[in-house]
Amino acid sequence: MSSNSRRRPTHRKGRATLTRESVGTAALDFLGRHGPGELTMRSLAAELGVSPRALYNYVEDRRDLITVAAEIFESRWTPAALDPSRWRDDLRAFCRDLRAHYRRHPGMTTLALSENVTPARHPAMLRNVDALIGVFVRIGLPLRDAYRACMETIRMVAGFVEFQDAPHDRPPAGLDAADLHASPPPWLTVPDGEDLPHLRRIGELDPESPDTLFEFSLDVLIDGIAAQVR
Repeated sequence: MSSNSRRRPTHRKGRATLTRESVGTAALDFLGRHGPGELTMRSLAAELGVSPRALYNYVEDRRDLITVAAEIFESRWTPAALDPSRWRDDLRAFCRDLRAHYRRHPGMTTLALSENVTPARHPAMLRNVDALIGVFVRIGLPLRDAYRACMETIRMVAGFVEFQDAPHDRPPAGLDAADLHASPPPWLTVPDGEDLPHLRRIGELDPESPDTLFEFSLDVLIDGIAAQVR
């Protein structure tokens, strides 16, 4: 039997051996618990109980590590099918599912963009995007507008998760929990002496949960797409 045909053992000294996929999965899980700023070859190696050099047997560098993690992230996006006859309800469910997917893997999208990780184009992700464009075409949008609607859908969901959900799911150190539920948020607090009547009145309203705000964002998105179809 040649050395090329020899299979690596699945376990060594009672511990599962590494593979390129398992290293990428570990990086994705690490991101969910620690955030993108903490992910280094050294920190991931410590998490896995191996030397940093061991990781280089499976990934070339940190950028390659992020690429593998991004591919696994994309492969796990499995939304339900979209039916043009009930596109409003299906698009709402699609967006809810995508939001949940982003929240399970916080920071992955922002990290991939900031690191310019473009090779991560898993077939599952491409099929999902193609299906979303397709349903917009079938309800009457020209191809260019269908593509725009698809990208706006993904941007809306990803942006909501990064800016609205992330602070609730993983509050930054030093953040007062009450600030998460303040309406308006602290950065919109009106200074004394400023004549800003609408912001002052908003302070009298009951706070809203991220889920409520997300459903409003979906209403705006869906109504906007419906208007373009008309």
